[in-house]
Amino acid sequence: MMYIKIFELDKDNLSSYTREDIKEKYKKIALECHPDKLFNIQDENVKNEKTEKFKKASIAYKKAMEHFDNYGNLFTKNYEYDYNYDNMADDYDNYKNMDLNFWNDIYNEFFSNKEEIEKTFVDVAKFFLKKGINNKKYYNPSTSSIKHNITLPLSYNDLYNTKKKKLQIILKNIKEPFNISILCSKEYPLLSRQYIDDNGIEHDIELKMILKNNDKFNYTHNIRKSGFIDLFTNIDINLYDYILGSNKKITYIDGNDIDFKINSFDLNNIILENKGLLGGDLIISVNLNNLDSSDLNKLTNKEKIKFIRYVEKIYKK
Repeated sequence: MMYIKIFELDKDNLSSYTREDIKEKYKKIALECHPDKLFNIQDENVKNEKTEKFKKASIAYKKAMEHFDNYGNLFTKNYEYDYNYDNMADDYDNYKNMDLNFWNDIYNEFFSNKEEIEKTFVDVAKFFLKKGINNKKYYNPSTSSIKHNITLPLSYNDLYNTKKKKLQIILKNIKEPFNISILCSKEYPLLSRQYIDDNGIEHDIELKMILKNNDKFNYTHNIRKSGFIDLFTNIDINLYDYILGSNKKITYIDGNDIDFKINSFDLNNIILENKGLLGGDLIISVNLNNLDSSDLNKLTNKEKIKFIRYVEKIYKK
């Protein structure tokens, strides 16, 4: 059974373990190996090992609780379970949010006994003191989580980019900042994270992502009910462009140019499908400017002759 090794259980005496025993063992692993607790570790191999241990512990905890629900304890004579760790990634995707939800149950059930609280967290503190992590006599857990609401301004490129954005979070009454990584395009508009501080206190963090207009490239946006985000910009053309049509380009939100064609005698908006955000469109408004002498001076003689012919056709009575 997968949880025997993870939680270092006595396989010959499994029926003696209670739910509280397993919760305590999982709690200790989470306090050491939860990804939010690893920001001070520089060695990537050590960080990956701890992350994998946390993943395995999360899955093992889930399986152990299922055994308690189905059989009343961890041991049943007719039930054996050999876990294939090749499937761990898929299972962890199913269970990864579980640790965000089950903490309240742990606190409600496990921390109802004050003597048990102090005993457990003295043990946890000793464990961390051996690691040189915290110099406290014992941890002081809260029976309820602390809520934090944070507004995160986003640029268009943040939402367009497929790379993760790293943030450093500083919470009130938390001595050291911690880092989180988010993929804005996947988690927009609201991101939830849980952080457990060195005192064992839960912090529920909600990051509300607010999309800001891109003044640099003269873009605005509109969010549809479907969640698609249309981007809007404009381009100015002169009379020559209007009569003959032209090929134009604009600078996109990622800094690269987009080429498109304006048809002659057409001032309708140019719509580039799926060039907005999250499935939206890019809509380019075409503005016709009055002709002035500077525009004429830019034309070659051949272009001027051609232009005059078009003007004659338009205005000749």
